[in-house]
Amino acid sequence: AGERTYYFDDVKFGAAGGGGGLTQMNLPVTFDDATVNYGLVGFGGAEQATVETDPTQPTNKVGKVIKTSTAELWAGATITAVVANVQTGFATNIPFTASEQKMNIRVWSPHTNIPIRLKVEDKTDPTKSVETETMFTGTAGSWQTLEFNFANQATGTAAINLSFSYNKASIFFNFGTTGAVAGERTYYFDDVKFGAAGG
Repeated sequence: AGERTYYFDDVKFGAAGGGGGLTQMNLPVTFDDATVNYGLVGFGGAEQATVETDPTQPTNKVGKVIKTSTAELWAGATITAVVANVQTGFATNIPFTASEQKMNIRVWSPHTNIPIRLKVEDKTDPTKSVETETMFTGTAGSWQTLEFNFANQATGTAAINLSFSYNKASIFFNFGTTGAVAGERTYYFDDVKFGAAGG
């Protein structure tokens, strides 16, 4: 054959195109279960979204989102693994009902009094979505558990439709402000749960 040079990469367990033998992510998302295929997909100038070690607790894993100085006002991250180039979202639908339409997330921010937006959608049909916002009012550089009430959708967005399948979520930090205005900022989040905060 003569001298030849070969390259290889991505040695994984499991079938080709699979999640490496890991199970699909579902709520609550803690980023800590070694058997779960966690992932983040950043967009709009937040492409560096990754799962990292908690900066305040070394034994904990969290989502890290860097909103760069060139980020769009709508930059954020989708909470999803990617398998065979497809965003897998959650294994089951978020169990919204007529009486329970809330989620809660623990958030760390380097500055305070900023809006955090959460969007949920049908992973097979992005036209089926609902968005809501809440304010991070905790101390800068600290964690705060935020509650998101989808019964109160964000202005200009669709209301919740209980006949839809909501099985993917995206989070937007300091929504409505570009990176050029705010400067580059790094945010963390963890414990994405269904239901009211503290419930």
